[in-house]
Amino acid sequence: MESQVCRAFYVKFLISIAVALLILSGISAALVRYIEDISNEVTLRDEGRDVQIVTLEKNVEDFLKKYEIELGPGDSVSPDPQQQLYDGIVVEITRTVPYYAVADGKESMVYLPLGSTVDEVLKKAGIVVREQDEVNYMVYASAIPEEKIVVTRYDQEVIVEKEPIPYNVIVKKDNNIDEGVNKVVQEGKQGELQREILVSYRDGNEISREVIEEKVAVKPVDRIVHKGTVKKKITSRGDTLRYTTVKTFQATAYTHTGRATKTGVMPKVGYIAVDPRVIPLRRTVYVEFPRGWEHLNGYYRAMDTGGAIKGNRIDVFMETEGQCRKFGRRNVKIYFPK
Repeated sequence: MESQVCRAFYVKFLISIAVALLILSGISAALVRYIEDISNEVTLRDEGRDVQIVTLEKNVEDFLKKYEIELGPGDSVSPDPQQQLYDGIVVEITRTVPYYAVADGKESMVYLPLGSTVDEVLKKAGIVVREQDEVNYMVYASAIPEEKIVVTRYDQEVIVEKEPIPYNVIVKKDNNIDEGVNKVVQEGKQGELQREILVSYRDGNEISREVIEEKVAVKPVDRIVHKGTVKKKITSRGDTLRYTTVKTFQATAYTHTGRATKTGVMPKVGYIAVDPRVIPLRRTVYVEFPRGWEHLNGYYRAMDTGGAIKGNRIDVFMETEGQCRKFGRRNVKIYFPK
């Protein structure tokens, strides 16, 4: 009887275990189905390597935190960190390295993927390379992370330099103005020379200059001064004599011969015989006699010639032979009046 009871109990126990296992099995399957429903398979692509990860995180940001995936300076993730995860999504991380560019006196650091070109680095740094500028690397070559990309600026400008042109002072003799008197008849005016100069710069520093055009923009005006040549002398009678020239002549005397002068008039006091090559006929001159003969000083008219009167010689007409002999031969000064 006891054996039958034990056998019945054992059967019931086995049945209970079987029931429990069935229950547990159902719960596990349900749990698996639940986890499958709320999880997503994500492909993580980092530096060219793909890894599939099943995760319960809801968005990209939580996913990165969960698996301690850090972004360096300049690194980026796609899609956006707030993007909700879904089954089959690809989360791609773009890793960058620092590049250096120098232009306009300052250095810039930018982050770009390894293998980026020089041109991409310059564009990222906001550096515009003009046609006349120079870059120390080919713009379509791959940039080297630790090497500086240097842009050298070349500029040119045309400037105008102005230089004064001094005026000339022209002095002209004027025989209508007294000696020692100068008269400005035209004021001088300074001119102006203009030069167009091409100035070249490298990184803002001047490296060369070239004159491309030079012209007289304003012509100078000469200053014209008339210088008086008329000399003044106070005669023995107190008159002012204005003259241009004074010369020393040798004087003799002659008297009446009964013949007319060379000019056809009869000789008289106040006439002199001259060499017409030196003193033109009919020209009036002032004769100044030496001491003792000052009474003869005065104006004389060249009206006659003589065979012995050559060069700086004159023959003074006197009324008598006695006067002529007494006068003899003397030096006189002849002033040619203005």
